[in-house]
Amino acid sequence: MIILDVLSLLQAPFIQRAFIISIIIAILSSILSIFIVLKKISLIGDGLSHTAFGGLALGYYLSVFPIWIAGIVVVLGSIGINKALRSTKISGDAAVAVFLQLGLAGGITLLSLARGFGVNLESLLFGSILIVNMDQIITAAVVAAITLSIIFLFFKEMVYITFDETQARAAGIKTWVFDYMLSILAGVVVIIAIPIVGVLLISALLVLPALISTQVTKSFRQTVVIAPIIGLITVIFGILASVILDAAPGGTIVLAGLAILAIVFIGKRIQGFMKSQKKRT
Repeated sequence: MIILDVLSLLQAPFIQRAFIISIIIAILSSILSIFIVLKKISLIGDGLSHTAFGGLALGYYLSVFPIWIAGIVVVLGSIGINKALRSTKISGDAAVAVFLQLGLAGGITLLSLARGFGVNLESLLFGSILIVNMDQIITAAVVAAITLSIIFLFFKEMVYITFDETQARAAGIKTWVFDYMLSILAGVVVIIAIPIVGVLLISALLVLPALISTQVTKSFRQTVVIAPIIGLITVIFGILASVILDAAPGGTIVLAGLAILAIVFIGKRIQGFMKSQKKRT
C-alpha cells in the first residue's frame, strides 16, 4: 500500500519538480564540495548559509526581492570570508564564525523588528522543495550551467591550487583570484540551494559528497566522478524518505547523506579488520 502511494505521488508535478531541482543542485554542490573539502575550508558553507539568512531577512524587511538581496549579501559575505581566511591575523574557523554570527544575529534582529515577514520561517530554515516552481528550476539550471562552465574553464588551475597553492603561486598563478572565485561560486550555490535544504542545512551539501567520495576513491579523477553520484543518491533517497515519512526534506536529505557516510566508515572498518585477519593467518 505504501509503495502504491509513493508511486502515485511520484507522478505528481510538484514531486517531479522537486527531483529536477534537487538533481541540478546535487551535481553542482557535489563538484564544488570537492574543492572545498580538499582545501580544508569546509566551514565556509556554514558561514555563507547564515550570511544568506541575514540577507534574506534584510530583503523581507525591505520588501525588495529577498532572494536577490540575499544573493548580493552572500556574494559580499563570500568575499569577506575569503579575505579573512587569507589574513594572517585571524584563524580560518574564527573568520567564518564572525560572519556566521553576523548573519544569524542580523537576521534574528530584523525578524524581531519586523514582527515576522509574513513568510513560513520553517521553510526558509529547513527547506520547502515541494513548492518549488518552474522559474526556480530554470534559474537553478542557468546558474548551474554558468558555474560548471567556469569550473571547467579553470579546472587545471583550481586543481593545482587545491593540492599545492604555494607551488601554484610560484608558477605565476594568481591564487587569490581563484580563492575568491570559489568562495563566490559557493555563495551562489547556497542561495539556489535554499529551496531544497533551507538555510541551516546547506553546508551539508557542500561537504558530504566530497567527504564520502574521498573515503572510497584512490585518485582525484575518481573523486570528481563519484562525488556527484553520491550527491544524487543523497538527494533522491532524502526526497523519497521525505515523501514517505511526511518529514522536512532538508532534514531527510542530510540524514541520507550522513547514513551513506556511516555505511562507508563501517564498511572500511570491516574491510580493514578482514585484511588484518588475513595477515595473521
